[in-house]
Amino acid sequence: LHIMSRSLTKTIPGSIAVSNFTIQYLETLKQTATLWPPAVNQIECHPYYPQNELLDYCEKECIIAQSYATLGGQDGTKAKWKALGGKLLEIAPVVDAAQGLSKTFNKRVTPAQVLLRWALQRNCAIVPKTCSSDRMKENADIFDIILTDDEMKAMSSLAPCVEGEGRLCWRTEPLRMLDFS
Repeated sequence: LHIMSRSLTKTIPGSIAVSNFTIQYLETLKQTATLWPPAVNQIECHPYYPQNELLDYCEKECIIAQSYATLGGQDGTKAKWKALGGKLLEIAPVVDAAQGLSKTFNKRVTPAQVLLRWALQRNCAIVPKTCSSDRMKENADIFDIILTDDEMKAMSSLAPCVEGEGRLCWRTEPLRMLDFS
């Protein structure tokens, strides 16, 4: 990161982004960086792993939080999904919100759109992954729907009580718990 900082100061001004940085990592970076803050911190963020404290920190430090795996990621095992209560696209609060929003806005609203909208309403930039042009259009059709406070609370209440238990990506990656201090 320091090499990227130095190269930016010697060439065209720009910005640096980080990925999966915790508050601790960001604080360490803040103490040593020549370029602060990073423009973006790309993080796993969904109702099972909402990262509330990290989102608050990023907002306070003017770092854009960019959410990946907003629909629940792809690394969950059957046992993990069962322990959490089911796949995010299939659980009652998400499906119920989609049905309610479909009636309210008089258009088809999918569970995927509900999850993407949940992230947007929490001030996360989103990166939905798809190769399907129909899904791309569907994913982009979320700007005229708004989740109610009750719908937001219902989805936010899905996070397990133990911090990190809802993590679905990079769970077996040995480098995920590096200590930069």
